[in-house]
Amino acid sequence: MRAGLGVAVALSVAGGAVIATLPEDLAPWREPAFDRLVSLMPMPDDSAIMVVDIGAVSDTGAPWQRADTARLLNNIAAARPAVVALDIVLGSDCTVTATNQSLADALARVPTTLGFLLAPRENVPPKPDLTIAASEGLALPLIWQATGAEHACQIFEQAAMGSAVTALAGGMDAIIRDVPALVAVGQNAYLGLALDALRLSAGRRSVLLGGDPAWMRLSSAPLEIGPSAHVRFHPSGPARWAARTLDAPALLALPAAARPLEGKIVFIGSSDPGSGALRATAASPVHPSVQIHADVAATLLGGTLPLRAGNAAALEATGAMVGALLAGAVGAAVAPVLAGLLVLALALVWVTASIGAAVQFGLLFDPVAPGALVLLAGMMAMVTQATQTRRAETAMRRRMAQLLPADVVSRLVRQPDLLRLEGEERQVTALFTDIEGFTQSLQGVEPRAFVAILDAYFAGMTRIVLQHGGMIDKLVGDAVHALFNAPANLDHHVDKAIACAIEMHAFGEAFRQQPDMQALRFGRTRIGIETGMVILGDVGAADKIDYTAHGAAINMAARLEEANKRLGSSICIGPTAGAAANVPLDSLGIIELRSFGPVAVFTPAGMTAGGQRT
Repeated sequence: MRAGLGVAVALSVAGGAVIATLPEDLAPWREPAFDRLVSLMPMPDDSAIMVVDIGAVSDTGAPWQRADTARLLNNIAAARPAVVALDIVLGSDCTVTATNQSLADALARVPTTLGFLLAPRENVPPKPDLTIAASEGLALPLIWQATGAEHACQIFEQAAMGSAVTALAGGMDAIIRDVPALVAVGQNAYLGLALDALRLSAGRRSVLLGGDPAWMRLSSAPLEIGPSAHVRFHPSGPARWAARTLDAPALLALPAAARPLEGKIVFIGSSDPGSGALRATAASPVHPSVQIHADVAATLLGGTLPLRAGNAAALEATGAMVGALLAGAVGAAVAPVLAGLLVLALALVWVTASIGAAVQFGLLFDPVAPGALVLLAGMMAMVTQATQTRRAETAMRRRMAQLLPADVVSRLVRQPDLLRLEGEERQVTALFTDIEGFTQSLQGVEPRAFVAILDAYFAGMTRIVLQHGGMIDKLVGDAVHALFNAPANLDHHVDKAIACAIEMHAFGEAFRQQPDMQALRFGRTRIGIETGMVILGDVGAADKIDYTAHGAAINMAARLEEANKRLGSSICIGPTAGAAANVPLDSLGIIELRSFGPVAVFTPAGMTAGGQRT
């Protein structure tokens, strides 16, 4: 008991010290964990926010022009919104023209803030600049600084009431989680686009800064912005975007459609992939930047700003040490099964407290590291062998659950030696698929629809592979690479691979016959199959490891998939697989394969030249 408790004490002290001092960039689990906590927080009310989405073309179908922007702003101004914030830079073609004058007149009709981007070159700073009152003790050591900016033309800046930064910077994983509340351009300071829009909607001409950690006062309550002058926001998803978004070409065609903008804070930007304004957030990998700014405004208006307090690390370390000491005492004094349950309960107490702090108060505490330390301290005081076995089982299940059928995963967990990760030679049937003309058929499809189509297609294809006992080796682009008789033995693997191919072909045909897929001219699925001896095992370096197969059969399966194109077939089976098959096949003749020479190839009996079953 003393030994187990002593280990727990040492572990709790060391772990607490690490948690208190660990830099954010060395804790890769924290930001995804915070993303999850933020997603559990109540979604802020965005009824005061509207977005106008500029596409690639105007209402006439022609490319979007400055004249379209002028007409759009005039129609929006006529609806009398509270504020207009532009997530576009009106910086090109600054000559005084009738179009530019019309746009400037529209900007002057409603409180407007103009977006600008940061630039490394020194130039004239944006106008109008921000009036700031700073109290004594203000500390902003990590504020985003730039020597210059790419900003709007002077004629527009003279008409607008504000200029604000639209630049966004992601974390180590390129995901946008926070936005600049304040930036420095040369000697001037500017608010982020959403914050400047809220400033204008509140009728304020200046902001007050102070404190260490720094805070900002935009309205009655101060807003904590920290040493980097950034604020975290609650990202929304496509359903919310659609509910609060109006289509710009529609507003050009029918000015009355702008009526819902009355009294609203309106953000204008683009979700067109060609605009380069799509960013990754925890809610979506293709989150338009204009929707991000709208999310920030909604988060601020709702008073639900996710906040990582300055003393959070100290509180996490204290909670982790207390919990680890309790877990060690339980693990050393109580029977293993009950001890495991109690230790888990202690860890869940911390996780629950972290969730409660986020949901009730918007405070972000690391739910992972302190809970993990509690579990680790308890487990270290329990039977070492039981802990190691459980970890091995968990690791195996996590790794293989999405690659292999459930019964194979269970068998590998019971008999880990069946999977020789260091490398082995075995006979494998390889199956390769590809979608004919995929790139051309989906060209121009917007990103969310593109991803949804692939998700639906892969869901069906991978399900069929697993049902036939195969292993998903890779998903590459629009292709599926599957292996049969790997990593564990599979009886009649050639026949099962052929049966899998027939069902995949049927699924692919049904999928592309859907009306929306026919409209896109979604191509047929081509499949290549071959059997042979290959080398199987983990290949790679450091954390970039891939369990895969190498050998002539793998290469030939890929070549056979390509050969379908010139043969007019959908399933092409190689000579070795054809000879080993116990199912009826039809000959496709002898063809020349790159790197293999002339080979005899086959297709399932009853398949027509076009790949249809007779």
